[in-house]
Amino acid sequence: MEQETQERPKKTIVAVLASHDSVQKNRELAALFKTLYGEDRKVHKKKEESYLLSKFHFVFTEGTFRRLVLGQDTENPRRKFPYPIEKKVKDFLLKTAGVTVFPDRKEGGVTILANLIVQRQCSIIWPFLSPITVHWLNPENLALMRLCDLWNVKRLMNAESVSSWFRYEAKRDRERNPQPIPLKMTLGTLETEKSLPELPPWPEARRERGRKYHQVKPKPEDRSEDFWSQFEKQTIALVAHDAMKDRMVDFAIQYENELTRFGRILATGTTGQEVENACRKLREDKKIKRCLSGPKGGDIEIATEILFGRCHTVVFFIDPLRPHPHIDDIRVVFSACMAEIKRNHVRMLTNEVQAREWIEEAVRRRA
Repeated sequence: MEQETQERPKKTIVAVLASHDSVQKNRELAALFKTLYGEDRKVHKKKEESYLLSKFHFVFTEGTFRRLVLGQDTENPRRKFPYPIEKKVKDFLLKTAGVTVFPDRKEGGVTILANLIVQRQCSIIWPFLSPITVHWLNPENLALMRLCDLWNVKRLMNAESVSSWFRYEAKRDRERNPQPIPLKMTLGTLETEKSLPELPPWPEARRERGRKYHQVKPKPEDRSEDFWSQFEKQTIALVAHDAMKDRMVDFAIQYENELTRFGRILATGTTGQEVENACRKLREDKKIKRCLSGPKGGDIEIATEILFGRCHTVVFFIDPLRPHPHIDDIRVVFSACMAEIKRNHVRMLTNEVQAREWIEEAVRRRA
C-alpha cells in the first residue's frame, strides 16, 4: 500500500461550490474557469499539461458539478443548465487537472468537504454563494465558512478574488499542502474495526458520456432487524457543550458498564478526555476514540462518520441557555442524522432525560 501511495501524483486541492438557487453565481463561476484557462493558454499555448491550472485538483459538490461540468439543471435533470463551462475547458478539467465529486448538500457533500478542511487536506476553496438567497444561511455552509477561517484556508468568494489569486499567488500555492490523487478519504479516527463499514481507499472512477472523474458517495445501508441489539457492532457518539460536560461525565460513570458494550465510543476532544479520565474501564478497554474539540471541527468529524454509516447512536447534551460560536456545527450533526441517504438509521438522543431513559430500557434491561 505504501508503494502504491508513493506512485500517486500529488496536487493542491481546490474545492468549488456555487449556490444552487443562484443562476448568476453559477454563471460567474463558469466564466471564471474560461478566463483562467485563457490566461494559461496565452502563456503555454497548446501544452495543457504545463498550464498552471493543471497543478491543482478540483473538488466539486455534485450539484455544482452537474450544473457547470455536465450542463444539467439539478432541479430538473432533463433540462440543460444554460451556462455550463465551455467544452474545451471542461475537457481540460477532466483529462488534465482532474476532478473529484462529493455528494450534493442534501446528501452531506458540504459536510464531507468541511471534513476535508478539518483533516488538513484542502487549503483553498472557491465558495460562490449568493448573499441574497437562503442557501447562504444553511448550517453546513456557515460551519464551512467558520472552519475555513479557523484552519487558515484561503476562501475566495468571487471572480476578482480568484483572478487576483491566480495572477499573484497560484504559482506558490501549487505546492501548498499537495495531496495524493485520487484523494484518500480520512475520518477523525483512522481505525477500521471489522464491525464498521470500511471506507473506500480512494474515490471510485466514474464515466459519464466519456468524461472521467472520481466520485465520493456514501451508500445507504440495509441493517438487519437484530442489528440494534448487537451493541458490539455499533458506535455511539457523546457530544456535550461546556456547561453540560459534568453531566455527561456523570452519565458515563453511572452507565459505564452499558457503554462498554458498544464497539466504539466517539467523543469530541474535551468531552472524550474527561469521560476517559473518569471511567477506568472505558480507558483500559480503549473504547473512546477522541475527535478534535467541537470548535475546531470535532462535530464535523462525527457528522462525517454518521454519513458514512460508521456511527449509529448520538447522545447530545446541549446547553439551551447560552450561545455557542460553533452552533452551526452541532446543527450539521443533526442534519447528518436526518439525511435521507442513511434512511434515518441513526438514533438521536437530544437531551439528558431522553438519553438516560433510553440506556435504562434499551441497553441495561437487555444486558
